[in-house]
Amino acid sequence: MEDPQPSGAQPDSDHYRYIARRLRELALDFRFPGGRQELLDLALRYERRADNLDARNASEIEHDQH
Repeated sequence: MEDPQPSGAQPDSDHYRYIARRLRELALDFRFPGGRQELLDLALRYERRADNLDARNASEIEHDQH
């Protein structure tokens, strides 16, 4: 995985998607279905965070333009 961001830095949606992708890759190597599902669930939560961050940023941009 890439180096963690400095403390206080806010990750962007691309970083959340990167983590989600890595979790899915890791899940492929898991032999135990329960552990695999936990990783996939966590990946989904990171994807949702990225989507929410994108939506919030788009809303802020739209608000700033008015």
